Amino acid sequence: MKFRNKGVVLISILLIVLLLSAVAITFGNKYLVSLKRAQYIEFQSLSLNAFRNVEAMSLNKIDKFSRFNSSNLTKENPLLTDEIYFEINGATIVGSIDDASNCFNINSLVTAGKEDYQENKKSMNAFRELMYLAEVDNNVAEEIIDQIIDWVDKNSNPRAYGLEDYYYSGPLHNPREFSGGRLLIDIEELKSIPSVRLVDWDIFKEFFCAYPFATDLKLNINTLDKNNILLLTAFFPKIDIKDSEYIIENIPLNGFQDINAFLQSFDDIDLSSPNGEILFTSDIFNIETVIDYEGYSASSKSTLIYGKNKNGYILSRTYNGI
Repeated sequence: MKFRNKGVVLISILLIVLLLSAVAITFGNKYLVSLKRAQYIEFQSLSLNAFRNVEAMSLNKIDKFSRFNSSNLTKENPLLTDEIYFEINGATIVGSIDDASNCFNINSLVTAGKEDYQENKKSMNAFRELMYLAEVDNNVAEEIIDQIIDWVDKNSNPRAYGLEDYYYSGPLHNPREFSGGRLLIDIEELKSIPSVRLVDWDIFKEFFCAYPFATDLKLNINTLDKNNILLLTAFFPKIDIKDSEYIIENIPLNGFQDINAFLQSFDDIDLSSPNGEILFTSDIFNIETVIDYEGYSASSKSTLIYGKNKNGYILSRTYNGI
């Protein structure tokens, strides 16, 4: 009997130890989850502060550039080549500034009139050429133009291939809505345009942007690279892809100072009647920031516009990882 009692006691002790171990593991897991949650909240707060600090530091750099060298911005300018780097509380933060002007501003398809937006024929021609170079059917390109303009303008009169509220608020469109009646603020809005869905979205991601300006298409010649070949070809109606490649390959490191210097450098190429405005500097910038902290990583991308009144403002922000 004594041996049986000892066996029962031993089994009871083992069960108690097992139960306590399970409880300890449960509490341990909850503690680890709580600890990781606290670490992530700390990382999130640190990241947001870092992103805003890099924006402020970038604006300060852009302001200094604008005050002393605003007429010429090249790919080799320290504003674009020198990173913003610092460490704080164990976190590594790296920021960079890039010229954001070399894209097709979709809002340039219109110009601002007294009461409504009007079509911009030069930008429309550039759009047609860019779509042609991207191997998009001409009929689809015409539909996209008309449907974008109808989406932006304030009237209810559809263009030849356009669509107005009767379509967007009707049963064939989901969700039901009204056309914008304003400039686009992000190219993602183009996904609401039916004809855009007929085109590979990568084309719009690569070449297009949406800035709140209803003006002519603009390009900074000095910061173009090989990714802008098709855009440059669409910009000048009398050149081909080989001409664009030649121009981009022969942009001097110190850039062009003005239109005369640019035209004289390529006097054997017909650069007449451009579909937009040729620039040699920029007032639109992308600010990208990456932060690494104790195994966590996050990034942000901000688009900053530096106005003629020497004030900068953030047009958009995108956060990843927080």
